[in-house]
Amino acid sequence: MNPQEPQSDDSVITPRRRSSPDHKPTIRKIYRARTRLIVCLWTLPVYILTVWILLSNRQPIDLFMFFYFALCAGFWLDMAWRKCPACDKQFYVKSILLNLITHKCVHCSLDMAAAEPVVEDKIEF
Repeated sequence: MNPQEPQSDDSVITPRRRSSPDHKPTIRKIYRARTRLIVCLWTLPVYILTVWILLSNRQPIDLFMFFYFALCAGFWLDMAWRKCPACDKQFYVKSILLNLITHKCVHCSLDMAAAEPVVEDKIEF
């Protein structure tokens, strides 16, 4: 090997893929789908409290249960069906389970953080 030639190392870690400007609207929709599902999951204590109050007052809970679970299932399916704009595979689903904590595509590592709006402190006139 010549010491002057650059060596190619296969163990080099490649950085996360960044989003291009044309991916931003799609990534925002993906981010919103995830946020809606997380908010729906955070309302579970409110749902439990409401069911408890309805049952203690001897009121029917069938319609309320159906509405809540249909809403959560809709948000869950919306999040599961979102496709990555780079690889056109499901953004959050690699196997049968959703990955709620990721901020990148589970297939191609497209970064979701690139679509977040940049807040500037400067005001230009």
